[in-house]
Amino acid sequence: MSEILLWENIKDDYAQASLIVGNGASMAVSPNFDYGSLYDAAVKLKHISKPVQEVFDSFEVNDFELVLRRLWQAKLVNTALDIEHGKVEDSYQQVRTALIATVRDIHVSYQEAEKHLVHIYKFMQRFSKVLALNYDLIVYWAAMLGNRELGPWFKDCFTPSDFCEDWKDREAPYGVAKGATLFFYPHGNIVLHHHEFSSVKKITASADGDLLESILDKWVRKDLAPAFVCEGTQESKQQSISSCDYLEKVFYEVLPDVGQNIVIYGWSMAEQDQHLLQQMSKSKPQKIAVSVYNADETFMGKAEKQLNDIGVEEVVFFDSESAGAWNQPSTEYLKEQEDKQKAMAGAVKNVLGKN
Repeated sequence: MSEILLWENIKDDYAQASLIVGNGASMAVSPNFDYGSLYDAAVKLKHISKPVQEVFDSFEVNDFELVLRRLWQAKLVNTALDIEHGKVEDSYQQVRTALIATVRDIHVSYQEAEKHLVHIYKFMQRFSKVLALNYDLIVYWAAMLGNRELGPWFKDCFTPSDFCEDWKDREAPYGVAKGATLFFYPHGNIVLHHHEFSSVKKITASADGDLLESILDKWVRKDLAPAFVCEGTQESKQQSISSCDYLEKVFYEVLPDVGQNIVIYGWSMAEQDQHLLQQMSKSKPQKIAVSVYNADETFMGKAEKQLNDIGVEEVVFFDSESAGAWNQPSTEYLKEQEDKQKAMAGAVKNVLGKN
């Protein structure tokens, strides 16, 4: 069995590395994300009605994004050709309603996630790039909290709703921020929506607005088709990527540029994600640290072989729940809190003593 290390004992070896974040990271924040797929969640939560099931059956897939994207594109064609509203539009509304209801039931609120976000942004802060494979808002919320405290450190390369073609120029620190971390969504995210036939835009909320509610509201009011891929085979995921200019840029430009040092947190590297590993291999990674939950020896053996197969020479494993890893408080943070409590207790004691 490979040794399982503590994150704080190896973190300095991965300063300015790239971070890949999988669904295990979201599950560490809330068990709400513990579903095999959004479709499975929709079935369990009874949001798949018979008409919606018939739509999925007609496409022979269980992928919300693929079905919605194809129906949405068909709607655009019907509008352009002035074809009367019919089954395409009705099917699109039914599937989208099921998706919105499912996301609303599963996704945690900002208030529920808030206690984790300070630790997450401090973890992400040391990396040059973060690639989040999850559809949820955890990474985005943590990045925005980090920016409120550090200045414009975290950048998703949208300005504000369109992706920048010159994304590499954003790697330099800006303003009062003393460093920079770029973050991307190789499989999209609920903050993104399809625009026209192949482009993507980002949904924004007002400074004091609730981003999750803004997203769900705009899906309804503005008839938006969300741009994220959270299920399906490797082939279907690659088809979804090739249908979207943002996902293509991340796949063909960002993934091959992740560098030689990489940290993987909460990503199972499942069979349907081999296309991501192949693109990562183009950066010729030499050293990768992989998080492990509950000392899972089976996962460790599989992960080491997969990474060796793409040319990685050194694979190490670290405890996903060790101090400073992802949403776990660092020893430095815990000491700061302890010192604050001691100082507060001392101040109270002095006041009581004077009285």
